[in-house]
Amino acid sequence: MPISAIPPDHDVIVCEIDIAAPPERVFKALTDPEEIMRRSPMLDFYEMGSSRGGRWALEINCEQHPYHGVTRIRHEGEILEIDPPRLLVYSWFANFHKNPKHRSVVRWDLTPTKDGTHIKVTHSGLAAEPEASKEYAGGWPGVLDELKQFVEAH
Repeated sequence: MPISAIPPDHDVIVCEIDIAAPPERVFKALTDPEEIMRRSPMLDFYEMGSSRGGRWALEINCEQHPYHGVTRIRHEGEILEIDPPRLLVYSWFANFHKNPKHRSVVRWDLTPTKDGTHIKVTHSGLAAEPEASKEYAGGWPGVLDELKQFVEAH
């Protein structure tokens, strides 16, 4: 079960989990668009660059149940750091935020363990979006749990 922490200012969410697979396998599941589309079938679109400065984006159609006034959720950004299979950092913009141009940052740290990989995801720069921060605090554990189930099954 993922462990999640969020401070009172709602600026940073930290979520951690252990996965019984090597870091190379976990990193592939985080960055390979085909794997991500298999792991998250609710996505309509996903792209991930493979180098610093590359772009990433995902889209989810929510026409049936609009989310914060949008019928298509879009998250996107730029890869800020990438060092396979131990580190992935990217900027994060969301079209449903009160200020869609507000930039936050997601950092994935993958550390080898005796039994696989310890993942620590840190989403920072959220104080200006407190509502979104609360939702991400509930969302990141689900993402990590989904990742764990997918990697360990495949």
